[in-house]
This record gives sequence, C-alpha cells and structure tokens, in this order.
Amino acid sequence: MNKTILFSAAMAVTIGFAACGGGSKPANDSTATSTSKVALKDDKLSGFMLGGIYFINGYGGQEEVSKRITGADKQAIIDGYKEILEFPFKPDDAAGAQGMLKDAWGVTDKTTLLKSLDELTAGDAKNPHRAWDYARIVNNACMGYAAGYIGKEEAEKYISATLPLARKDFKTWDNYFADWLAGRKVWGGDESHTKEFEDLTKTITKGDNNIYQILPLN
Repeated sequence: MNKTILFSAAMAVTIGFAACGGGSKPANDSTATSTSKVALKDDKLSGFMLGGIYFINGYGGQEEVSKRITGADKQAIIDGYKEILEFPFKPDDAAGAQGMLKDAWGVTDKTTLLKSLDELTAGDAKNPHRAWDYARIVNNACMGYAAGYIGKEEAEKYISATLPLARKDFKTWDNYFADWLAGRKVWGGDESHTKEFEDLTKTITKGDNNIYQILPLN
C-alpha cells in the first residue's frame, strides 16, 4: 500500500446549526428531567466519528467545529455533528476525491476501492495499531462515495461494520485516538501534518458540547 498523504483537505464550508426550537422548559419540568437521564445513542454517527480525526482536521480543528455547533440541547448537538461528520466529502467534487484516492491508494474504480477497504479491515501485521486502520476505512469509504465509486449504502456497510471492531478493541475515544496517533507514527509517512494531528488528538474529545463526550465509544 502506498505511503502517501491521506485526504484531509480543509473544507471551506459554511454550515448553520439552529438551536433547539420552541420555548425553554423549566429546570424542574418532568420531561426535561427524564430526557436528561436517557443515554443518547446514534450508532450511525458513532461510526463516522471513527474517522473524525480527518474530518475535524479538515474543518480547521476542534475549536472551529465547536463554533459551528450552536444548539445547547444534546440532541441538537448530535444533529449538528451529523451534518459535519456524515459524508463530509460531496460528489460535486468527485474529481478531487478521485485524484486523492488514486495518488494515495492507487484506487481508480470500485474494484480497487473495495480491495483497499478490505485490506484495511484485515489489518497490517507491520502496524498493529488498529485505530489507524479503522479511521482510514471511514475516511476512504467517504471519499469513495464522493468519487462516485460506491453509493452511500455500501459506504455505510463498511463504516457500520467497523464500529463494533473499534468498540471491542478500545474502551474510550481517548484510547482510540491515542492508538491512531501511534499507528500514524509507525506508518512514518508525510510529516507535514504531524504537529497538527498530535495537537488534535489531545483536543478532539475535549470542550463544551463535544460529541465524543455525548456519545462515548462504549
């Protein structure tokens, strides 16, 4: 597999997220109380969160992403992150996605894309850090969709299959991203983004309204 720069281009996107509508309920309202006790779950979003290190870096880092999330209600925050993390690469830039897949992976069509995803799923004996593979599965599946090689349903098949593997291997998101960074160091390729990725692994799960706190890995 080629050691080349992974796709993490900055996306100049303006996404407005509205705060939760309707009037605010008093703190002692029974509905608000019961909702706060319910553990929120969104496995689809959690799957895309495995590749969040690439997507959030593309938006300019965790601080920049946090500025886009204006809702205070946890469900509104989840909805905002779904807009950001689920299929961040769009088919209207198919040529760009195709170019990155070709340069980084030798992927030129559906067959070669699926081969690369299967290889990442199987793992590399020379690099035991599985988070490194899992994040790239999600990233490449999303790029494959944008490139027009696979549809959303097939991309989601790979992403949803990767989530239980990550949950088995890692207890927390912090464990997961630390392993991803270790895997990137073993890979030893492009050094130009090393510092920003090192910094991001320290902040990606931190801060107010952070999706990695609202939806823990396990």
